[in-house]
Amino acid sequence: MTSPSKPSRTSWIPVAARVGLVVSAVTLFAVSAPVTAVVHGVPVPLAMLVSAVLSLSLGLAPLFPRGSSVAHLAGLAALGLLTAPGTAGPWPVPVTGIIGLSVLLVVLGVRASWRLTTTVWAAAAVVTLALVAVTPGRWAQPDVWATSFVVTAGDTLIVAAAAIVIGQRRSIREELAAARRDVDLEQARRRTVEERSRIARELHDVVAHSMSVVHMQAESAPYRVADLPPAARDEFAAIAETSRTALREMRQLLGTLRGESDAERAPQPRLADLAALVQATRAAGIPVALRLEVDTEDDDAVDRIAQLTVYRIVQEALGNVARHAPGAPTTVTVAHRGTALTVAVANDAPPAGSVPTAPPDDGGFGLAGMRERVSSLGGTVDHGPDHDGGFRVDVVLPALPTTTTPRPAADGGTR
Repeated sequence: MTSPSKPSRTSWIPVAARVGLVVSAVTLFAVSAPVTAVVHGVPVPLAMLVSAVLSLSLGLAPLFPRGSSVAHLAGLAALGLLTAPGTAGPWPVPVTGIIGLSVLLVVLGVRASWRLTTTVWAAAAVVTLALVAVTPGRWAQPDVWATSFVVTAGDTLIVAAAAIVIGQRRSIREELAAARRDVDLEQARRRTVEERSRIARELHDVVAHSMSVVHMQAESAPYRVADLPPAARDEFAAIAETSRTALREMRQLLGTLRGESDAERAPQPRLADLAALVQATRAAGIPVALRLEVDTEDDDAVDRIAQLTVYRIVQEALGNVARHAPGAPTTVTVAHRGTALTVAVANDAPPAGSVPTAPPDDGGFGLAGMRERVSSLGGTVDHGPDHDGGFRVDVVLPALPTTTTPRPAADGGTR
């Protein structure tokens, strides 16, 4: 049984800081307004207005640091002008003004840049000297305004420096966290590349070697077997051609998995290659009729990605017929209907005496990969058994997909 996790430090600190800031702003208003009115003799409405500006600027400083800083400095200037006629000290920045300015510098140092914090501190010092300069009646009391200036500038300088240190530490911590995230992401990408390379090696070791053996045996069979009938020679030639095609596509797939730039340059099957695919299927003992109602000579009539998808769909469907309904008469129809490309592969029930028919979708990946290819191009696919025991696959694809259409899934996957 796992113990309940404690709230993270980063989850409650921002909430506590916001609550503390609101409490500070409300407290400043509650103290500054009566002190300004009673001690310095400022009219109550003006005292409340100036105190409200100073308090609101503190509450809004995390959201609008520059605007709040300007408003706060303006409130300090107004407070100094309103309290100038009196004789109470400290002046030109009273105690409540020093507290408010210190809180503002803390917020800016932690949440904003150090440049803005130092600029506000320097501007507050200039405002203090300017108030003294424009108030000749106070020149006779240098001990009052000089002490106020030194205390205000010194205290706020220490507060601003501490806030800047905390803010810079926070920024460095965030930058380190971002750098760690980048490192983790890069490591994940590297692991993905290594995994793809491992899969490519395993595919090469498991499949390519066996296919090479099949190719060599098919090529050498006519020379090794005496008095081989012509039909058998043609059969071995078809096996050799099929194995060569499989090896070529396997090399292309391995290049894609390894991220080789030349992999995409390899020639891809087109609609014109459907005739050779059907012929190879006929040589395997499956009677297949091909109906091409599309111009296979015009490469611009149908997008190349759509042509490749159609070829893979027909290839997968004929492979399913060979596995699940061997010897069943099959019809392949590819037609161009307006802006759509339709593909229909239908087979009859397998002849009597053949191997038992497997379920239409027996948990493999052939039809699932077909659906993925079709959906990636924005098309539709429908498949299922016929009432006479056959099976049918109907696909509708856009003939010219838009440039934003994602590419189909990588070659591979059998039922």
